[in-house]
Amino acid sequence: MNVPKSRCRDGKSGERPNLFYRMLGAIGRFLMRVVWWPTKIYYKEKFPGRGNVICVCNHYSAIDANAIYSRLFAFKGRIAVKAEALKSKFVEKGMAALCRAIGVKRGKSDLGAVKSMLGELKDGGKLLIFPEGRCNKRKDFKSLLPFKDGAAAIAVKSGAVIVPTLYYRPLRPFGFRKNRLIVGDPIDVSEYVGKKAHEVKSEITRIVREKMQDMRRQIDEIVEKYHGSVRKYEKAKAKYGFVEGSL
Repeated sequence: MNVPKSRCRDGKSGERPNLFYRMLGAIGRFLMRVVWWPTKIYYKEKFPGRGNVICVCNHYSAIDANAIYSRLFAFKGRIAVKAEALKSKFVEKGMAALCRAIGVKRGKSDLGAVKSMLGELKDGGKLLIFPEGRCNKRKDFKSLLPFKDGAAAIAVKSGAVIVPTLYYRPLRPFGFRKNRLIVGDPIDVSEYVGKKAHEVKSEITRIVREKMQDMRRQIDEIVEKYHGSVRKYEKAKAKYGFVEGSL
């Protein structure tokens, strides 16, 4: 059965994965939500419930998308991944059934991937992009790698809002350690829409990066000073008048 390309599950062929891969996808989504990566999400209410959204996040490993795709996207939307990860037909079909992954060729213009992303956003969908472009393997896990401009360019072309998210530290599966993710305020890029992407994407990327650096300081405060309590953090914020990212 064929489905519209913007809503198809197989990002390359446009065909719906067969029953075997759909079953694998269903099992994978259950494990993502319930068993493997229990994650505490701070300020989840900031994530838009509707409308086209580009979610950006820091990147430690291949499992970073799990909490976002299951808890924020509710398994609706697409994830941009490196094309090399989809070389295997089994992996490609499995990822298509699990999260409708879009393979992106790094270091070169990939018009097919751009078209798939814009198609998803045109229909009011959600897209997850890791602007660092690769996993951060630094010992100083709190630092961010340099950002690529892809998310900003897609936002300008689609008019989607950018929602920054940030993990406190690399994820651990199976509940051995609570994972933590913070959601930031949506970034409206409407003032840049209609302009040429190559002229404004660097400015938007700078804004996104600075916001995520502020969020790093914020989640560090919540976890390390207030023992993971947003209530205590907000109470101190109201009492002492400090602003987000100032500590």
